[in-house]
Amino acid sequence: MVGGSHTQDSIATRALNLAPDSTGANNLSATVAIIDGYPVIKHPPGGPYPVIVPCQGLRLVVNGRERKEPTPVTVEDKVEILPVDERQEGYWRVKVSGNKLEVLLQMQPGVIRRRRLKDLPPAQVLQLETMEQESFYTPFTLEDLVRELKSQGIQYGIDWQACARLAEAPAEGTWTIARGQPALPGKDATVVLLFTTQDKVPVTIKEEEQNVNFRERFQFTSVEPGTVLARKHPVTKGQPGRAVTGEIILPPEPREIGLVALQGAILSENGLEVVAARAGRPVARKTKDRVIIEVIPALCHGGNVDLTSGNITFSGDVIIAGQVEEGMAIEAGGNVYVGDTISRAMVRAGGSIEVAGNVFVSVLAAGGTTAFQQRLSPLLARIADDLERLIAAIKQLLRHPSLKKDDLKGGIGPLVLLLMEKKFQDLASTVELLQKEAQRLPSIPLGAPEGLINDLEYLARSPLAIKRMGYLEAMLKKVTTWREDIGATPQVEADVTINYAVNSTIVATGNIKVVGDGCYHSRLQAGKSVTINGVFRGGELQAQGDIYIRELGSRSGTETRVVTRAGARVTAGHVFENTSIQIGPRLHSFNQEERGVSLWLDREGEIIKHYFTTPVL
Repeated sequence: MVGGSHTQDSIATRALNLAPDSTGANNLSATVAIIDGYPVIKHPPGGPYPVIVPCQGLRLVVNGRERKEPTPVTVEDKVEILPVDERQEGYWRVKVSGNKLEVLLQMQPGVIRRRRLKDLPPAQVLQLETMEQESFYTPFTLEDLVRELKSQGIQYGIDWQACARLAEAPAEGTWTIARGQPALPGKDATVVLLFTTQDKVPVTIKEEEQNVNFRERFQFTSVEPGTVLARKHPVTKGQPGRAVTGEIILPPEPREIGLVALQGAILSENGLEVVAARAGRPVARKTKDRVIIEVIPALCHGGNVDLTSGNITFSGDVIIAGQVEEGMAIEAGGNVYVGDTISRAMVRAGGSIEVAGNVFVSVLAAGGTTAFQQRLSPLLARIADDLERLIAAIKQLLRHPSLKKDDLKGGIGPLVLLLMEKKFQDLASTVELLQKEAQRLPSIPLGAPEGLINDLEYLARSPLAIKRMGYLEAMLKKVTTWREDIGATPQVEADVTINYAVNSTIVATGNIKVVGDGCYHSRLQAGKSVTINGVFRGGELQAQGDIYIRELGSRSGTETRVVTRAGARVTAGHVFENTSIQIGPRLHSFNQEERGVSLWLDREGEIIKHYFTTPVL
């Protein structure tokens, strides 16, 4: 029987109804069929007998014994085929978000698989088959969910409608069943500057001024007394929120910023405005929590800078109407403007330098000495590395058992000499390069610790004379300190704009522009780009950016050198022989005169040379 609901007599009756009459009994085949969910068996007397093959999800029980292998059956056997239902438990979890503003319900519904025996036609070997029907159920009740919310302390922002719906309608997924109230942040205080932060702005040349030789002119930024320089917008407080657990969520404190007025400026009574108290150039400095405003006065000198006036040192801008004569110096914390010629003099400025006349045998340094110091940094790094390894090697040799202390009665000089000859040959040449760089600008302080360059020169020239390890260690400390000081110096982009220069040194942390006839036998060094409308003939030009020159070198073959970093481009309208251009590590020398050429490095680091016909400048 099947499922215990039919008797053996009824099964026999079904078999009799299916069997042929007695005249064909010997021809009766052995088969078994499933009809209306029950087995119907027939076979000749004495066999052969049909075979039932069980399957997963059904229990085949013959004469009270469960069979899991193919089993022959007869009409006398009690055959039961019992479907096996399967229940798969579901899963659910309530989770509070990290910021306590959401409660998430994760649910995997439970599954009930109900099976039914499939009707099958007669076969001698019958493979049983099932039909399945799945139904889903929620793994929790609404009461279970309420208890879980309470156990986790969730009490605010609960969506009870969503909770009830999910408890009744099983589905796989994640749902938000509670939401807190986020805190509303306030607004940080801000300061708006009401003046341009550029040191100078271009001045439009009027039609009647088209023949002026100084073609690129600028006007320094300045203000009059009473000008509002900055305005502060105070903080706006936020609003608190509430977590799903009921706690109050405080908004982050908005960032306060102080508005500070220094020399030449006044802070208003309510602390929200800074007003100029005198004429001058407005300057703003921003720190982490303050904006500092001041008005730097301008020193205006109506005549020449000569023995009568003396050298000029001023913390703000300096404006010279006349010349800067031989042997004189100008040092300014701000910008410098010279209306005439500079001859055999020195001008140093914390800001930009603009010279309307020509520059002869002079030194101009804009933006402090940062641009020049940065050039020294790689040399100092190499020297520090060599010194550190030299000291370590000496200490290792001193601990070696084969070393006789009597050999070093006069000091460690023999070890220093041996190591510098065998292992540290480059140290002396690097020191020599550093010394040459320092000698190029003798009038500009480089920030080197006292006596360091002389000590390094002494080491390179007379290593045998070194007596103590402490001397080398002190030297290494000075080199490291100098290099760190250079790295910590803030980079101020300051430009130099001149008309013409001869036998001069021009250094700028920003751009250098030569707008007149050009430069002869001079040294230029720029932290950014260099533009020369005329010629650059003799000397050396170094830059960190692109270089544009109308005419480079000379017909007489005067040695001229141009250097810039990898990634920059050098463009020249006319190049003479005995001129070299170095871009990054690659050097290109011109052996013949060429026109309209532009050079740069490709991705493989090789120099690309491109020719053009249209004017570049």
